[in-house]
Amino acid sequence: MTAAESDLRRRFRLRVAAPEVIVAGLRGSVMRIIAILAVIVAVSAGPVMAQTRPDAARQNHLDLAAQYLELTQGGDLVKQMRRQIEDGYGEADLPPEQRAWLVDSMSDMFADVMALTIVELRDDVADSFTVQELETAIAFYDSPIGRSVVRKQVDMNTELQEVMMGLLVPRITDLMEKYCTRFDCTALGEAAAKRED
Repeated sequence: MTAAESDLRRRFRLRVAAPEVIVAGLRGSVMRIIAILAVIVAVSAGPVMAQTRPDAARQNHLDLAAQYLELTQGGDLVKQMRRQIEDGYGEADLPPEQRAWLVDSMSDMFADVMALTIVELRDDVADSFTVQELETAIAFYDSPIGRSVVRKQVDMNTELQEVMMGLLVPRITDLMEKYCTRFDCTALGEAAAKRED
C-alpha cells in the first residue's frame, strides 16, 4: 500500500473487506438486480406486445398532427432560432472559432430537441384537435401568410420573454423578501451557498 493510499484510507476511513466477502456481496446484489429486471420485463412486455398498429383513420389523424407540429414548431422555426442564437452569440466576447462552435452546437441541440418534441407531442395534438381543425390549421400554416405568422410569433415570444423577465425579477425578489420576513430562510441560504461552492 502506497503512502497516498494509506492517507486516503485514513482521511476517509476506508475499510477494505476480504475479497471473498466482496464477491459474495456482489453475487447477492447481482442476483437481486437480475430478479428485479426479470419482473420489470415480464410486467412491461405484455402491454408492449398487445399494442397494435393504429387503424387507417387514427394513422391519418396522427400524420396530420405531425404535419401541424412540423409547420408550427419545426422547419422555419429551427432556422429562425439559429439566427437568434447567432445574434445572441454575436455579442459575446469570444474568439470566432468558439462562437461558431457554440452557434453550431446550440443550433443542432435545439433542432434535435424540437424533432423529439414533435414526436412526443404528436399523440397529444391528435387527441386535442379534430381532423377538421388540423386540416384547417395546416392549410393556413402552409400558406405564405401562415409561415409569416409563425416567424412573427417566434419574434414576439422572444420579446415577450424579455418583457416578462424585466417584470418578474423585481417581483420575485420582493416575494422572496416577504417570504423570508415571514419564515426562516436560513436553510435556503445555506443550500444556495453550498451550490455556489
